[in-house]
Amino acid sequence: MTRRKLYQLLWMLLPMLLLPDLLVAQQSRGETDCRRREELVKLRKEFFAQELGLTADEATYLDRTLREADKKRIPLWRELREQYELTKSETLSEAQAAKCLAREQQIKLQLAEIDEQTMSELRKQIPARKLVNYLQVQREFARKYIKRSQLYRSDRR
Repeated sequence: MTRRKLYQLLWMLLPMLLLPDLLVAQQSRGETDCRRREELVKLRKEFFAQELGLTADEATYLDRTLREADKKRIPLWRELREQYELTKSETLSEAQAAKCLAREQQIKLQLAEIDEQTMSELRKQIPARKLVNYLQVQREFARKYIKRSQLYRSDRR
């Protein structure tokens, strides 16, 4: 798997990793999983607060803003994943491929708009000097969490 495809996969899985509480409404899980979700939310908030040098109020505001943004992103990410699955079909005609490509671009534009709105919202309460490394911190958290999840899964086997 190429690095680019790995990053694309990471971006598609990111909402499920960062917002497990939205998945709770759709899936029944045990008490252990609930604790893991709560722990993830706490870890994310602490990680961002530490890495970005946020105060407690700023960290709470960041967490709340990210949750709201992810509620908008998740349906789009799911649709993007569906588009990806559609394009894997060998019977895909040129017209269908063009339609899928156009929809994929629309979705990406919508995601970019959500990101822009989120950053504007964050700037209202958090100084720009603290948000400069926001995207790098977000990717680093996802990487660390994926490693942690892989270790957890391998220990359970």
